[in-house]
Amino acid sequence: MSREIKIGILTFIVLVTMIWGYTFLKGRNLLTASNELFSTYDDVTDLNVSSPVLVNGYKIGTVTKIKINKTDVKKMDVFYLIDSEYKIPKNAIANLKSLGFVSGRGIFLDFDKECSGSDCALNGDELKGGSIGLLGSMLGTENISEYSTEITESARAIIANIGKEGETGAINETFREIERIAENLSSVTSNTNSLVEKSSANLKLTIDNMASISANLAKSNKKIESMLNNLDKITGDLAKSDLNSTISKTNETLDASKVAITELKTTLNSANTAMKDLSDVLNKVEKGEGTMAKLMNDKKLYDNIEASTKNLNLLLQDLRLNPKRYAHFSVFGKKQKEFTLPENDPAAKEDK
Repeated sequence: MSREIKIGILTFIVLVTMIWGYTFLKGRNLLTASNELFSTYDDVTDLNVSSPVLVNGYKIGTVTKIKINKTDVKKMDVFYLIDSEYKIPKNAIANLKSLGFVSGRGIFLDFDKECSGSDCALNGDELKGGSIGLLGSMLGTENISEYSTEITESARAIIANIGKEGETGAINETFREIERIAENLSSVTSNTNSLVEKSSANLKLTIDNMASISANLAKSNKKIESMLNNLDKITGDLAKSDLNSTISKTNETLDASKVAITELKTTLNSANTAMKDLSDVLNKVEKGEGTMAKLMNDKKLYDNIEASTKNLNLLLQDLRLNPKRYAHFSVFGKKQKEFTLPENDPAAKEDK
């Protein structure tokens, strides 16, 4: 055998091996007869080309291609090859089922028994597609209801016992604290409602009084505005006036008033001294001491003393009624008016 023939045979074997390997990787075994079936699904998430087709967990075929359904773009057509030695009935259901948390999904064929004759699915036939969720894949469709019931009852028992006295754990302690806080809030709310009910009358009266005050303020708004305008005017006048000069004159007047008051105090002190001396003299007279006592029987002396006493009384009365005769002062530096003798002056009557 020549070298060229050997190379040709080797090349042919390599090509056949590559083609067989490629088709095998795609799920088609060229050395085994197969039937291609398909099913239609709404959702083919986690289903891929080369995903397995299984019966009771045993692989009997492989998914070869996935296409969009020609009549309904919201559905997907999945084609898969099954070894022809397996007799799959036409009424078999091809369920999409999870292979695990990380293994994607596969097609599980569900049927009661193998077919014979015309009941068998042939190449190109369609099998009814179905889908089983992750929970159904783990527990089995026949056990989902039972497990759901048990889980529901267990959850209810756990929820019913949360926070009960005697139950340990941080969650139970937290719920008990929340319950106590809710009771305290309820008590506080009750006390607050009671306080509000008791204080509602006073609160209403206070609100009425505030409304009345507001109404009065609204009525007096014009007066207040007028007062403010007058105050602004007075302030402006004060700013324009020579306030320093006025204050200086006022201080001078006050100083003069102080001097006059001091002089008046001196006069009053002198009068008090004279009255005291006179009282001492009269006491001596009553006791018969001194020359005065000896002159008591002198009518002329008695008349002079009586006249002196009357004049002194008139002087004090005139000082009280007409202080301007004795003290002259002005608050703003104005000249004191001339003294005018008032009517019904007691001193004037006596002169007459």
